Amino acid sequence: MADYLLDTNIIAYWYDPRCSEHIKVKARVNLARQPDPQTQYVSNFYVSVITLGEIDYGARASHVPDPAKQAEYAAMDAAKIKFVSEQCPEPRAITKDVVEHYGELRAWLFNHCAPKSRKSKKLRAEELVYPMTEQKLAIDENDLWIAAQARTHNLVLVTNDSHGNFGKMLTQFEPTLKVENWAS
Repeated sequence: MADYLLDTNIIAYWYDPRCSEHIKVKARVNLARQPDPQTQYVSNFYVSVITLGEIDYGARASHVPDPAKQAEYAAMDAAKIKFVSEQCPEPRAITKDVVEHYGELRAWLFNHCAPKSRKSKKLRAEELVYPMTEQKLAIDENDLWIAAQARTHNLVLVTNDSHGNFGKMLTQFEPTLKVENWAS
């Protein structure tokens, strides 16, 4: 049995029955919550503080001019935040150990996925101080931090985002970074 770190998309699919992936994700959650037949261990579900920040951002950024619609969105966001805190009551924080895994994952991405023009010796020091953007590495910075947390705590990263350079990195760091996609 394993414990799981759920990313923002998986949380959204689990929470919202309007999502086409809802049934698949809910079924996988229910399966993971079954006690192991031999040990009776029940998996734990965790969410990153980064995921919580993404959810909070979504709640704050979804302003619409219509006050009634805005009130409806605010109520939905509050319900989603409550759902996450009930389902994943112990959020994972960024610790020194996570920082070390982040550095290793980010360095691999830089060395293997950055455009050649960005890897010259002259630019290298600058890149360490001013990290490459999401656009240059084709990876969401938050996803990298969440992957580092999963790897640090030996959790299975549950994500629906394993394409491009992020997918290459996930594959490169198996088996020390376990990944599952419950939405497919």
